[in-house]
Amino acid sequence: MSYLYFQDTGKLRIGTYTGPLQHCAVYSGGSSDMVCDLLGVKGKDILYIGDHIFGDILKSKKRQGWRTFLVVPKLARELHVWTEKSEIFEELRSLDVLLAELYQPLDSGSSERPDNSSIKRKIQNVTHKMDMCYGKMGSLFRCGSRQTFFANQLMRYADLYAASFLNFLYYPFSYLFRAPPVLMPHESTVEHMHLELRESGLLMGHRLHQLSFHGHQVGEWQ
Repeated sequence: MSYLYFQDTGKLRIGTYTGPLQHCAVYSGGSSDMVCDLLGVKGKDILYIGDHIFGDILKSKKRQGWRTFLVVPKLARELHVWTEKSEIFEELRSLDVLLAELYQPLDSGSSERPDNSSIKRKIQNVTHKMDMCYGKMGSLFRCGSRQTFFANQLMRYADLYAASFLNFLYYPFSYLFRAPPVLMPHESTVEHMHLELRESGLLMGHRLHQLSFHGHQVGEWQ
């Protein structure tokens, strides 16, 4: 059941039958099944905007397969710290590289265990310093060099996210939002700097153009 709003007072018209759905009226309640039936659309044709990762995004994605947009008001603060404190993130990344280099030369025949206590202590200090930049509760998205559980859920269930839905005002209705390619761990171990395609003749009549969309490189064959 859905209820009609009094648009002048903002109150619900409860207990009064208003007949069929009215054009350009505002309703509250109902169900996702009813919305799809009334609009005659499928899940992928709807972009659902919400600010709750479970109640809005996860449930609508699992039940109806809707496209989802998560509003994260704290994103503006997160992005500000990420930009202004870039040297801290770079320091943390360097420490992670040093920690990995300690174990890189080891194999199954190695008997000595490398001493990583100094590097791990530095990582803890830098992580604490980074968390304090976000406030007493730390970052919503990151704990050191690792993502939080909230960030993992966001990446898995939200097709889009921003600090406000008003960000859509900067894009036309025909805009194509496409996620950048992400390598799996086993793929990241191989460097594809040069593709040996000339020998197979695949480059005949083709050119690879690099198009930049908001900092992401997208390859397009023509």
